[in-house]
Amino acid sequence: MTGVVDRRLVDFFWINREQRSFEWFVSLLSQLEIEQAELGGALERFLEMHMYITSALQRTDMKAVGLQLALDLLHEKEKRDLITGLKTRTIAGRPNWDKVFKQLQEQKKGKVTVFYCGPPQLAKILRVKCDQFGFNFRKEVF
Repeated sequence: MTGVVDRRLVDFFWINREQRSFEWFVSLLSQLEIEQAELGGALERFLEMHMYITSALQRTDMKAVGLQLALDLLHEKEKRDLITGLKTRTIAGRPNWDKVFKQLQEQKKGKVTVFYCGPPQLAKILRVKCDQFGFNFRKEVF
C-alpha cells in the first residue's frame, strides 16, 4: 500500500496480485466512498483511490483487450468495479511510477510525501522516484 498525501488529498495506491487480496479491506474503502459522497464539497475527494491487480493482463496485451473492454463497459454502466465492487476502477498490471509521479508533480498541490508499506524491493524503487521528483519518502516496516 502506498499513500501520497497533501494537506487536503490522499492518493491511495493499493496493489495486489489477485482479486481475493482486496476482499478484507474493500468494505472499509466502500464505506469511505459513501461517506465522501455524502459529505460533498471539499471533502468529497479527500481520498482518491488507485487500485491495481498485477495478475491481470494489461490493456496493452492483445490477449486482454476483450476482457478490458467488457470491464470498462460494465464499469460505465454500473458505476462499480467488477473486481472490487467500488466506484474506483481497478487497473490491470502495475503502476507506471514515472507517469504517476509526473502527474502529481504537475498538479502543484504543494509538498508531497509518499508513505509506503510493502515489499522492500518496491520501497527502493519508490525512494529513487521520490528523490527524482523532490518528494519526501516514508516507509513502514513490520
